[in-house]
Amino acid sequence: MRPVFDPAAVVPELTRLHHAAVAGDWPAIDTLFAEEPDPYGTVVLADTLAEVPGVEQLLGRVLEHQPHHPLATALLADRHIHLAWEARTGAWAKDVTPEQWEAFRAHLNQAEQLLLWATAYDPGHALAWKLRLTTALGLSLGLSESERRYRNLARVSPSPYGGQRTRLQQLLPKWGGSWEAAHAFAQECFREAPPGGLGGAVVAMYHVERWSSFAAKDRPEYLRRPQVRQELTEAAAGSVLHPACRARHGFVTAHSMFAMLASLADDRQAAAAHFRAMGPYGHTSPWTLLGGDAEALFTEHRDRALAQG
Repeated sequence: MRPVFDPAAVVPELTRLHHAAVAGDWPAIDTLFAEEPDPYGTVVLADTLAEVPGVEQLLGRVLEHQPHHPLATALLADRHIHLAWEARTGAWAKDVTPEQWEAFRAHLNQAEQLLLWATAYDPGHALAWKLRLTTALGLSLGLSESERRYRNLARVSPSPYGGQRTRLQQLLPKWGGSWEAAHAFAQECFREAPPGGLGGAVVAMYHVERWSSFAAKDRPEYLRRPQVRQELTEAAAGSVLHPACRARHGFVTAHSMFAMLASLADDRQAAAAHFRAMGPYGHTSPWTLLGGDAEALFTEHRDRALAQG
């Protein structure tokens, strides 16, 4: 059976959120966020809403009537962040036009101003602090400011997986950090997460980034290094494969990272454990890094691992 790659199949609230946004139904949107118990779930809902074309008009109307609404403020900021990266496109920095850079920075500055107000009005606003990590990254505010924002987030939301994903990006060499700092942070996320939490997935994310930094001919050797295999095995056992893991949001993506890393290391037994844990679901991340049809690559490796692992 072909895997299901639609995130809404795992979390039906995503479909309801999209429909509510298209219909301009703010009370329904507000209720969906109020009923979400998982802080990372709130991040996923916000990012889903940010992808809806024109939703900034709805959020703007909400703020006209309720200027101090923290959620609507953060959601409008997230929309501006989405528009910023849309304007920049996925091109290499050298290929981004001056006009694209101008639009990118304009949207990020609008988002930053909204978030400054949101965190001043409500210092415990976890979503706003998470989004301020993203604006810090895009506006090149530096490692120290990113660290300050992350610590503020961690104070109000322990083991904040969404913020950890963004903070890890900031610590990578391509954003001014180093492999040593990124690796240490990933290990810290795993150590400080509760058993069954998603902190271990940050370790997998780090190794995906490190693996992709090598030339194609050197990538298999990296994933077969004993230290790398041990780190990934321990991180998986303490997070998504732990009996206490109850994650709804993010678990398919996390398993997908571990599964790809194990598959490319030719550890089909380890890969099979993650493919089985995903059940009928699949995810194209990080398989897109391999080039070609990510869904087909996921399915091919899954079938091979389950047949032999």
